Amino acid sequence: MITILITTSFLMHGVSLFALILLFQRQNNMKQTEKKMIQTAAETEEMMSAFLMELKEENEQLIKQLSKKEAERKKPVPILNEAPQDDLLVLPPIIPRASVAKAYSSVKKEPKKPVKEQSASERMMELKKQGFSEEEIARELKIGVTEVQIGLKFYRPQ
Repeated sequence: MITILITTSFLMHGVSLFALILLFQRQNNMKQTEKKMIQTAAETEEMMSAFLMELKEENEQLIKQLSKKEAERKKPVPILNEAPQDDLLVLPPIIPRASVAKAYSSVKKEPKKPVKEQSASERMMELKKQGFSEEEIARELKIGVTEVQIGLKFYRPQ
């Protein structure tokens, strides 16, 4: 009887030791995962800040270039009364804005045909009727395949 109790005790101690080892390993795995997540978040934040700094520098360069061009634009253009020379650029004569507007308004405009704009789902259905696959429709309309599937599924003619 005592041997059965001792054997049962050893088995119970073995099972509990095994359970403790498993719990310890899981705890260590969770700590490692948490460290990886913190490291990933730090790397992402660093990458985003570097991207923003680069974007800021590009914007500053663009502003400098635009201000240089604006300054060049404001420089007066010399009007030449002499005969054109090979190295000088001759500008066309300046026409008053009112006369240009009058000339354009006097030209008859052709009446434009009203263009019936199709919604995206109508365009999807039209392409589907023509025999296009969902992938081809997505490629044609430059949208996702899932968006095409949903659009075709919930299409209601108006």
